[in-house]
Amino acid sequence: MSMLVTLFAVLVLAAPAAADGSEEDKQALRAMARRFEQAVRERDLAKFQAVLAPEFTGTLVTDEVVTRESLARFWNWAWGLIGPKGRWQVQIEPDDTMFFGDIAVARGVARDHIVTESGRDYRFRWHWTLVLQKRDGQWRGIAGHGSMDPLGNPFIALERRWTRILFGGGGLLVGLVVGTGGALLLRRRRRAA
Repeated sequence: MSMLVTLFAVLVLAAPAAADGSEEDKQALRAMARRFEQAVRERDLAKFQAVLAPEFTGTLVTDEVVTRESLARFWNWAWGLIGPKGRWQVQIEPDDTMFFGDIAVARGVARDHIVTESGRDYRFRWHWTLVLQKRDGQWRGIAGHGSMDPLGNPFIALERRWTRILFGGGGLLVGLVVGTGGALLLRRRRRAA
């Protein structure tokens, strides 16, 4: 038992402690967040792709796994839904970043505001995590993840609204058809009698 405790103590003490990160590193990561906000606002994915490592991989809020290059497919799909005259703004709110030498784990919340070309207004937030590595003095995103509330987001609310309209309207239509058909059938029977 004491050997197990000793082994555990050695592992804990040997693990690198999370460094605070220099102010320069923190500024660089804040600049990356502003760059992402600007890339979204200006519809310029290349601005953000430039700070991602060639081997970057990420999981989007849509459950899609992307690379640096395939991120463009999601980007084009999203802007296609928004429309050429629509608007998409995002505000990145980072939590404290953990630094481990040349590795950093950044996380936080993103607040998005989308107005589609047709005028639909969506406001939502999602949580993100980005693992970065410092290479040649520059921080590069190597892995990322985004997640959104699966039940309480505006897209699900819209889907529920359309489902109610579809089934409510469909039920009303079926009721009218059955009611009218029943009334006509009853009327025919009375005439025949």
